[in-house]
Amino acid sequence: MWIWTQLLVAGCSLGSFYALIAMGFSLIFGVTHAFNLAHGEMILLSGYLAYGLWTVCHFSLYETLPLCMLAMFFGALLLQCLLRKLQEPFALNTLVITFGLALLLQNMMLMLFSANYRLIPAEESQFALLPAFRFTTLQAKLILLSLTATGAVHLLLHRTFLGKALRATIQDRETAQLAGINVKHMSVIAYGLGGVLIGLAGPLFGQTTYLHPAGGAEATLIAITITIFAGVGRTRTILLGGWLLGLVESVATLTLGSSWRELVSAVLLITLLVLRPEGILSRATE
Repeated sequence: MWIWTQLLVAGCSLGSFYALIAMGFSLIFGVTHAFNLAHGEMILLSGYLAYGLWTVCHFSLYETLPLCMLAMFFGALLLQCLLRKLQEPFALNTLVITFGLALLLQNMMLMLFSANYRLIPAEESQFALLPAFRFTTLQAKLILLSLTATGAVHLLLHRTFLGKALRATIQDRETAQLAGINVKHMSVIAYGLGGVLIGLAGPLFGQTTYLHPAGGAEATLIAITITIFAGVGRTRTILLGGWLLGLVESVATLTLGSSWRELVSAVLLITLLVLRPEGILSRATE
């Protein structure tokens, strides 16, 4: 019984982290239709920035978060400047450009940081929420930050005029433009918000898993899988999708071994693309 309760805790904390990885990707893709294959590399850049601040300036994780979020805010705006002049077919061209950008960033990180694996140390203390459920400090941090970020984005999208304009742009860009919404401004805002979320995920990525230049592909795969599961423009189901993926990977690691974790993610992605490409809960309304 204890093993399965701890598996649930591990799966939910890992899934919360996955949801945080996917949130920025989903928001940018929903508003702009830009398929960013360099999403994982941008998260790695944020993680490396946090690692540098921790190593050189001895900043704590919470001190690195605002700086990483600000840096990736401007990084995402630079990406928007790069992609905004692309011609049709826009989605296909963004695939090509961001794939090249991902390779460029990988090689840049390899040159600057070498191929060594790096990790931002995390506190190892534990506490019990209930007798059968024990959390580490890192697990609690992942869950709380993910819930906070998800709640903030959900409130923005559903309780503000700006959020309603963003949702209208996600649902139908042409109709939103006819209704008087400046979709170009919405695209800039989406990139900025997505960059902030990427900056938030980066330092946590550096504490949860090892930083290395080739690690961005896994983060991008996670973001794509959860976005497809949730459906574009849905916030609460992104968190649900992250929990599902985290639990599936945790069960696979326990029963089959850690080497099967990436394969499970790939199989889940293919299954979702074949069976429910519009999102597993597409009929539900938020």
